[in-house]
Amino acid sequence: MANKKSESIEEFKVFVKKHPELVKGIKKEGKSWKDIFDEWLLFGEDHEIWEQYGIKRDEPKKKPKGAAELMRVFDFIGNLDAKEMQERLDQVNGVLTNIQDLIVQFQPESSPSPQQNYPLNQWPTGNGGSPQQAPPYFRRD
Repeated sequence: MANKKSESIEEFKVFVKKHPELVKGIKKEGKSWKDIFDEWLLFGEDHEIWEQYGIKRDEPKKKPKGAAELMRVFDFIGNLDAKEMQERLDQVNGVLTNIQDLIVQFQPESSPSPQQNYPLNQWPTGNGGSPQQAPPYFRRD
C-alpha cells in the first residue's frame, strides 16, 4: 500500500514538472497541493479540469476508421448479462418449439416411405413377397 502511494506521488510530481503553469494556476485559485493531488487522482491528467489552472489539453488523437464501432461492440458485449441472455435464448427456443408443434399439427398426414413400413432389421423383397432379413452391416460410432 505504501509503495503504491509513493508511486502515485512520484507520478504526480512528474505531472507537475510537465506543466509548470500549474503552479501559477494554483496560486491564482488559492488551493492547496493536497486538493490538487486529490483532483489529479480523481480525474487523471487528461481531464478538462486542468484548463482552469492554465494547462492546455492535447488534441485528441485520431482513431483509426471503424474504431468507434468496435468500441461500441465491446461496450455492448461488456454490458451483457449472461443470466438474462440465457433466459432470452430459452424463450426463443420455446417459441420455436411451439411453432414446430403448430406446423406438425396442420400438416396433412403423408403416406410413410417404404423404409418406414418395415422394422429396421428387415428389407422388402421387391417381388411382393414377405420381407427378408437385412444383411448384417457394421456401423462406426
